[in-house]
Amino acid sequence: MKRNRCSLLHQTLFGRRLCEAFCPPNKVGMTVSTHLFRTQQNLNLQEETIISYIVLNMKKYPQGDIAKIALENERQEGYVRIGKETIDASRTKNNYHMIPPPDIGYAKFIDQRIRQAGVKRKVKDDAIKMVSFVMTSDKDFFDGMPQEAERAFFTDCVNFVKKRYGEDNIISAVVHKDETTPHLHINFVPITPDNRLSAKYYFDGKLAELQTAVYAEVGKKWGLSRGKVGSAAKHVDPKTYNKVVKQATADARAENENLKEANADMIKRLDKTLQEVNDATTERDKLIAERDKEANYNQALKDAKDGKIARGKKELKEQVIALTAENKRLEKENSILAKDNGDLFKEYQKEKANGQKAEVAKKAMFAVREHEPEAYARTFFKATSILQPFIELFSAPIPLPRNRLREIEREIEEEKRQEQTFTSTRSWSKAD
Repeated sequence: MKRNRCSLLHQTLFGRRLCEAFCPPNKVGMTVSTHLFRTQQNLNLQEETIISYIVLNMKKYPQGDIAKIALENERQEGYVRIGKETIDASRTKNNYHMIPPPDIGYAKFIDQRIRQAGVKRKVKDDAIKMVSFVMTSDKDFFDGMPQEAERAFFTDCVNFVKKRYGEDNIISAVVHKDETTPHLHINFVPITPDNRLSAKYYFDGKLAELQTAVYAEVGKKWGLSRGKVGSAAKHVDPKTYNKVVKQATADARAENENLKEANADMIKRLDKTLQEVNDATTERDKLIAERDKEANYNQALKDAKDGKIARGKKELKEQVIALTAENKRLEKENSILAKDNGDLFKEYQKEKANGQKAEVAKKAMFAVREHEPEAYARTFFKATSILQPFIELFSAPIPLPRNRLREIEREIEEEKRQEQTFTSTRSWSKAD
């Protein structure tokens, strides 16, 4: 940022003293304090994005409104607050006049001025007899402003009105400091250069030019900005303004609370995500370390098996650890194999015993077949279909005539039928 030499001096107390000693007053008689404030204002404009505007609001009053405007402007006893701005009565003593009010009052001064100017046309009852300007800027502009600089600013405002509408036509000029922002009320009679009483002459279709003029002659000098030329924006009364500001403030606060909640939730989610990332990073580093460690041990084990005995302490330690781990692995594997071998041996012993029993049963069957063929035949025919193949497995042809075998088979069939009949009869008897 480019700063002039004087602006840099103002940043220290020593520099301010030098500036007061050597900086000349400006061409319109600006004092050193005002010069310092103006310079600091320009510096602030460079450093901040806040834009302050020159403000000029104009109102026109007929005869019937003049008395109450005078009471309110001069804070005279019995005045009624016209606008909705809050007046701090404890600060009313700080109000001051740039041009004192006439001793004869606003209304008589206006009538006297109309006569002095030689206004020829008869003044109508509803004619505009007084025009009032409110000239100011915003609170940011006045914050920190020395009293002398403030007076210099309002002096420029008064001189602007004098030059444009005639010093003789000014009724009063008073600065109010008992409201939110310091502001100048300056009232004048709208008498034209050709001695007519005509507010239309000054203001009809000329308000934009008025705003441009006050910016060029006052605002620009004080580092203020002009409102947008051709803007459709209109001045609103304080009541409407305060209502809009109150609602906007409430909306902004509600939005701020929502943003706080959203921000808190986002911070929690971010913290959780960061923790998850940290945990994943730790786990990754752990796995990498274990992999590298395992790779080192594998290489150490391979070297040991190959007979490459390490010479360094670190490498030798790795070989010992690797061999110990390998030994434990082999011990575990041998234990598993021993258990498996034991189980297999038990199964073998069991199968061997079963085989011996089967051989004894087989010899018994052969003996029955040989010595008691009819008993053997009856056993065969009575056996179930599952056991018959097993019996046949151990038997040669039964040594009986074929006719006798058929008779035995028929006898067994008859016994089965009788047995079934007997079983059925007992079942019916129980049911009865």
